[in-house]
Amino acid sequence: MLRGNNGLKILLILLLWSIGAQTVYAKKDKEKNAAPKDSTSTIIASTITAEVATKDTTVVKEKAAKKSETKTKTKTEAKEKEETEIKVEGILEVGFDNSYKYVEYKAGKRVEYKRIGKAEVEASFRPVKKVRAEIGFEYKDSKDSLTIDKLYGQYNPFNFSTIRFGYMKKSFGLEERTGLDERYFHKRSIINDSLEYFGFLDHDLTLQYRHELTKKLELRGGFSWTKDSTRYLQNYSVEYDDKTDNLILAAIIRHYFRSVFDDTTWLTTFISSLSYRHTGKLSASEMELTYGTNPAIKARERDENENLTNRNATIFGARLKENIFLNTGLNTLQQVIPVAEAVIYSSDFKEKDSTETQFRAGLTLGFAKKSAVQWRNNYGVISKIRDGKRELWRRRFDTEFVVVF
Repeated sequence: MLRGNNGLKILLILLLWSIGAQTVYAKKDKEKNAAPKDSTSTIIASTITAEVATKDTTVVKEKAAKKSETKTKTKTEAKEKEETEIKVEGILEVGFDNSYKYVEYKAGKRVEYKRIGKAEVEASFRPVKKVRAEIGFEYKDSKDSLTIDKLYGQYNPFNFSTIRFGYMKKSFGLEERTGLDERYFHKRSIINDSLEYFGFLDHDLTLQYRHELTKKLELRGGFSWTKDSTRYLQNYSVEYDDKTDNLILAAIIRHYFRSVFDDTTWLTTFISSLSYRHTGKLSASEMELTYGTNPAIKARERDENENLTNRNATIFGARLKENIFLNTGLNTLQQVIPVAEAVIYSSDFKEKDSTETQFRAGLTLGFAKKSAVQWRNNYGVISKIRDGKRELWRRRFDTEFVVVF
């Protein structure tokens, strides 16, 4: 019985071992066969994901290309519009000028009361590509006259060069190039007034060439002549401007005939300027030096035998100016601009009595966007030296409204 039972137990153990072994091997075969199936699914899924990503990238690129094309088309249309568009700019100036002038320094003072009425309008248009025409008119109420301030045509043979021909002013120093909208004074300094009186800064028939060496550096050269062909002028300048610092070196050479009775003389004088302007966030500082020879003395001064001396009387001038821009943050009064200027000038540096000084101070209130409407109030004095003594020659106060459009 015991043996029979032992044999049965052994048979039962072998049966259970066989069943367990088959189960293990079956599980391993199942895992082995299932592996390729999972790998294939992963590859298919990756392929589908890559195709979707590629499709999305293509869509993004197509949208970017369409956007770039639209932007380029817009720029081209804007450029074509700019080339054919007529632009009109101008400035209106209305106010009062009270000037106290001391006549001959001993006869007392004379009060000059003047109205300020001035209008400048400029129009420019591009009939064809690379060609531009510009015309400017100036009206002065004091003279009740309407004059042509500029009339010229411009051609750009290359992107870096410009040719101008017509009636225009010459390219000189910083003050001469600064427009009325940024000058903040009704009149220019005594230096520029004198140079204009001597005929250096008149508007004449001019042929001018401009050449951009870089985006910040420009050369200018020109030749001008008067209507009666008695004066010829050469004009040269080099300008550096990076929006913060502006440096200008300019010169004008003046050739002219001087006729006295039957005596005709060919004379040559010149004037030069070195000017610098630094513009910051809250202020702008200017400095300008002027040097040259006086054409009036060279053409008129005579010796005891009534012969022209041809003396080169030296012109010298220095000007300092400071503008301060105070932003108020208001919608109406947007800026308060204090302005101060000091000038010393001599029309004949050898003669002490030819020296003049000028001091001016003002306050400008700027309304509207970019101070397009300005209320200016300025006070200034001019002194001259006579017999070695400094004497007050003129006091001036002016108030005016200026509109820039």
